[in-house]
Amino acid sequence: GSSFQLEPDYTDKVYKLATMTTLKRARRSMDQVSRADDNPKVASVIYPIMQTVDMAALEVDIALGGMEQRKIQMLARENLEKIGENVPVCIHTPLLHGLDGDAKMSSSKGNYIAVDDSVEEITKKINKSYCPQGEIEDNPMIEIAETFVYPNQDTLLIKRPEKFGGDIELTHDELIKEFSEGNLHPMDLKNGIKDFLIEFFAPVRKYMEEN
Repeated sequence: GSSFQLEPDYTDKVYKLATMTTLKRARRSMDQVSRADDNPKVASVIYPIMQTVDMAALEVDIALGGMEQRKIQMLARENLEKIGENVPVCIHTPLLHGLDGDAKMSSSKGNYIAVDDSVEEITKKINKSYCPQGEIEDNPMIEIAETFVYPNQDTLLIKRPEKFGGDIELTHDELIKEFSEGNLHPMDLKNGIKDFLIEFFAPVRKYMEEN
């Protein structure tokens, strides 16, 4: 945003939105860390207003973000029209734990799967991901299964050598039961998730390679 955030027109819009936005509303739009602070910096209050003006400066038609962005994006939907700007459609996605078990996936931490990751990158990331034996809560592999696999298909195929029981297909309930009871090894679950993601994102990889 540095290419436009120092322009007079941008600053003018920030000032206009600041006069329309109550302190209470701005605080609701701040990030979770700042909201928990009893004495946040003024910059934390200005930040959501700047993000709103960013949408106008970038001529955003569709604003895509995690659920933690929804209050900022609602601020944009409520106020951009008042300063003569188009109002974007806002789409919010679930927050998933990072592959390392961190609170959320983050590009800055590298604990995420990108839609255009190569087969090798997906394999490497999933193989070293956090997946504690028998734990369902806050397990990124379970979250990926619940967010991506089962909304798109009824079962998850897990390929295994015959000496380890052979291939199995598990419904959501079966997966939760088998994994929580320790009957499904974390690496087997990882392999199933890896195979699914490789196939799921194949059209994106093909498009990115050809364009």
